[in-house]
Amino acid sequence: MTHHTRTGATAPDPSPHAAPGAVQRLTDALLALGPFAAALVAYKALLDYALPEDWFSLSVLRYLFAGLCALCLGFALRLAAQWRTDRSAGQEPPAPLLPPAEVSVRRLVDDSAHSVLAEFRVLSHRGEDLAGWSQYLDDHHIPPTAIGTSYGLRMLSACDLREPRVRRRRVLDSLLALQKAGGGWAASTQRDRGRPEVTAWVLAAMVRSGLDDATRAQLTGVLEDMLDPAEDPLGMDCTTVLTIVVAALAEIAPESAGLLRLVHRLADAARPGAAAIGGATACWGESVHAIEPSAAHTARAVLALHRAAGALPDGEPFARAAGAGLRWLCGTDLDLRLTDEQVRRPMADGTVDALLVGHFTPAWVTRALLLPGAPEAPELLATTARSTLDCFKDGTWRWHDGRQPIWLAYQGTVTMREYALRATPRPQRTGAL
Repeated sequence: MTHHTRTGATAPDPSPHAAPGAVQRLTDALLALGPFAAALVAYKALLDYALPEDWFSLSVLRYLFAGLCALCLGFALRLAAQWRTDRSAGQEPPAPLLPPAEVSVRRLVDDSAHSVLAEFRVLSHRGEDLAGWSQYLDDHHIPPTAIGTSYGLRMLSACDLREPRVRRRRVLDSLLALQKAGGGWAASTQRDRGRPEVTAWVLAAMVRSGLDDATRAQLTGVLEDMLDPAEDPLGMDCTTVLTIVVAALAEIAPESAGLLRLVHRLADAARPGAAAIGGATACWGESVHAIEPSAAHTARAVLALHRAAGALPDGEPFARAAGAGLRWLCGTDLDLRLTDEQVRRPMADGTVDALLVGHFTPAWVTRALLLPGAPEAPELLATTARSTLDCFKDGTWRWHDGRQPIWLAYQGTVTMREYALRATPRPQRTGAL
C-alpha cells in the first residue's frame, strides 16, 4: 500500500505583447547599432567642444586621441548591453521539460489504464463473490483486496474509464463485504482489525465512486472511532497515517472533529528549517517525534495540509504550514529514492500488526510542487518528473523489486498527467469564429 481547453477561438490580441518577435528584433538592432552611434557622437563632440587645439603639438594627435576615446566609449557601451542581455536571459526560468520524446503521456495514461482494467476480476472467496482488483497487477489469481480495489476505483475515476463489465455498485458491495469485524478495513499483512490508514484510503475511493450518503456517514463514524491516541498511539504518531486520514476526512467529512484535531497534530509535528526566500521552512519525518527529515513524508504532509486548508473554515494556519514545507522541498538537496516504511503496532499477545508502505518519493514531491502557489522550481520539477517516469518500463509501472503494484500505476499515471498539463505551453490565440 502507498500514499501512497478551453475550446473556441477569439480575435487576435491587439496588445503590444501580441508580436514579441518584432519587439525582440528591434531591441537587438538597437543594442547592435547604439554603441556605434554613440561613438560617432562622442568623436564629434570631443573635436568640436572638449579638446582644444593648443593641447596637442600636432593636429593629427588631437584626431587620434578623440578617436581612441570614442572607441573606448563604444566598446564599453557594447559590453554593458551584452551584460544586460545575458543577465536578463539568465533570469528567465527554463521551461519545465516534458518527458522524453519516445514517451507519449497520452500513450502512458492509456497503457496504464488498460493494464489496470485488464486485471479486474470476479472471484469467489470464502463464500463471497468479490469484484475488484488485487494489490499487484501480476497476481492473476489472487482474490480482490480492499487496498487493490480502492486503487482500481481511483484509477476509474481519475481516467474517467467506462467499462461495461466493471459495475461500480458491485465493486462497492465487494468492498463492504471485505470489512473487518467491527467495521473498517486493514491490509492483508495486518490483523483482523480495521485500521485508520486503510479505512480512510478505501472510504475516500468509495465516496468518489458514488457511495450513498447513509453508508458514508456510518463508515465515517467507524473511522472517527479509530482516531483515539489512547487506542492507537503508534498510528496517531505516524506521519503516514496522519496524512492519509487528514486528506481523506478533508475530502469526505470536512466537518469532522477528528479532522481538526489531527490536522493540528500534523502541523505541530513540523520541524523548523532554515529561513528561505519567502519565509521559514519546515519538514517532516516518519513520526511526529522524528529527527531525520524525509522528502516523501514532507511532500505528503504538504499535500494533506493543503487539502485541509481548503476544507476548513479557518485553514490559513495550515496553508502557511504547507507553504513552509514547499519551501523546504525547493531549497533542499532531496533524496528521491523509492523507500519502504513499516508501520508496526505491537499486539497484546506479543505479536505485531505490520503494514508495509511504499513511498513513491519523486511522485509525491512532483505532486506537491504542482500545487497552486508553490514556488517556481522548474529544474527540480523536471528532475522529480523524470525520476517518476523511471518507474515506467516496457509499458507498465514497476517498483524497485520488479513487482507491479496497482498503487504505483495509479500514482505514476496521475502524477505524469498532471505534470504534462502543467508543462504544456498555453495555446496561442490565432483566429476568430
